[in-house]
Amino acid sequence: MKIFHRVLLILLSVTLAFFSFEPFAFRFFALIAWIPFLLAIRDASLRFAFRIGLFHSMLLFGGTLSWTLEIFSTFAPVLWFILSLFPALFAGLTTQISKKAQPLIIAILWTGLEYLRCELFWLHFPWITPGTAVPPGAFAPLIGVYGVSFLIILGGMLLIQSSVRTKVAGGLLLLSVITLPNFYSAEKNTLSIKVALIQNESLNYDNYRIATSEISEQVDVIVWPEYAIGFDPRHLKTTQLEVADLLGDNTQLLIAGGKTWFDKYGDRYSNTAFTFDREHILGTHTKNRLVHFFNEGKKGIEAKAIDTPLGKIGTPICFDCDHQDVIRRMTASGAESFFIPSMDAKHWTRRQHLQHGQLFRHRAAENARWLAIASTSGLTQVINSGGQTVKSLPLMEEGTLIGLIESSTQTTLFQKGGWLVGPLSLIGTIIITLAIGYSSCKRGINGKAQAQEF
Repeated sequence: MKIFHRVLLILLSVTLAFFSFEPFAFRFFALIAWIPFLLAIRDASLRFAFRIGLFHSMLLFGGTLSWTLEIFSTFAPVLWFILSLFPALFAGLTTQISKKAQPLIIAILWTGLEYLRCELFWLHFPWITPGTAVPPGAFAPLIGVYGVSFLIILGGMLLIQSSVRTKVAGGLLLLSVITLPNFYSAEKNTLSIKVALIQNESLNYDNYRIATSEISEQVDVIVWPEYAIGFDPRHLKTTQLEVADLLGDNTQLLIAGGKTWFDKYGDRYSNTAFTFDREHILGTHTKNRLVHFFNEGKKGIEAKAIDTPLGKIGTPICFDCDHQDVIRRMTASGAESFFIPSMDAKHWTRRQHLQHGQLFRHRAAENARWLAIASTSGLTQVINSGGQTVKSLPLMEEGTLIGLIESSTQTTLFQKGGWLVGPLSLIGTIIITLAIGYSSCKRGINGKAQAQEF
């Protein structure tokens, strides 16, 4: 294949993938967006495949994550480059796979490297993947987003094989990703909870108190955004009195983002979600997944459910929900519903808010749990156990969202072991890479021996 044709395929792949993500969300494009990329690296040399893989990913990340320029300025392209190294490595490794084993092995390679990039690597950044480009469907509560990425790459590889039967199987597999219904979302829930979610970017405690006092409806839970309380409420006795006054006689809980200080001057702290009732702090959660290059204090390591009068709840914080492990672990410890303080600044742009909002939906579908998210400027939303947004506030506007969520105790296949698709694919990727390295070394040694004999 000529270089010109490979470049055209790369541009087609990037275009399809770009429009499959928010704010465009042409979800069908996600099923076929990576097929031109797979064709472009087919039968290429290792070096050329790596370069064209890097070219593809720099264009894709640069386009979809252009909003990172608002946060990291000139460092943003460096971030895109680092993220692009993983698809580039994938492209290079695929050139060393025999054609008979290609579809399955290549799907394992992609998923393993994606899992490494998103969950384990220093810059763990789980945005812009095939699995997050499609809406949560039947496979989310079975094998999660990494399993869906596996199916999309496997389906794409089957489609580009020569056999008609294989092509049909690939097409049906891809269609099933977005057409099969989510059976877990139809399960009966145990308790309805009325929640008030406050969207306000002031990060001013008094402003959130005022917004709370203006809630006219009777609700069970009130949620403030991340960093709504700029101090450690454990150190001020008046805070609990104010909370009791805000909750009144009917509201059971207030969940608010704040800080846990380790010294009286507040120089050392943790980003914390506090769960209050009228008399106590019932529990806290320290943010496990800190945002890169931001001062978010000391990292938390526990992800446990909190016992409340409304059952066991989870209170992960913002970036915790971008990753697969925090909500999964909270659900495993008994969390029946989730109330999430979050923060997305206005200047990070509408595209960033929408892309971030999509990740929460995948977490809901994987664990079959309702999520209520209060974000500083959006996306404040209520998500059902199937991963669909049932109610939300307009972006960038102050307001309060009143909605109903349901608690549930059902356990998905994802919870029982389906989440292991990512880790197992990474193990498979390591084995495959070692085998490729060993084979290359062996060929090199044999080649030298033959040359010496000659």
